[in-house]
Amino acid sequence: MNNQELLDLGKQCLSIASSATLKDDEIEMWVEAAIKDLERQAIKIDLENPLVKGAIIMYLKANFGMVDIKEKELAQKTYNSLCANLSLSFDFKEVDKNA
Repeated sequence: MNNQELLDLGKQCLSIASSATLKDDEIEMWVEAAIKDLERQAIKIDLENPLVKGAIIMYLKANFGMVDIKEKELAQKTYNSLCANLSLSFDFKEVDKNA
């Protein structure tokens, strides 16, 4: 999955028409922030894995624009839960090569 596909998925999940470009920069910013946050937690970034994609989208939904606060809170809780579960799985934990 490349950046354009992530942008398209993010727009779809936010119910934004794929032809609309006004919010592309904000969406891309939050997607990049989600990836950096996952890396910070030492979670492998496998953009083909639906759990990782789901975490990125939940981060986006928790932080994007001015939408219903309840939806943002639910998205943040879901993101936190996904991160906790991913970080406990050997398949998703980034191994420290210096250890």
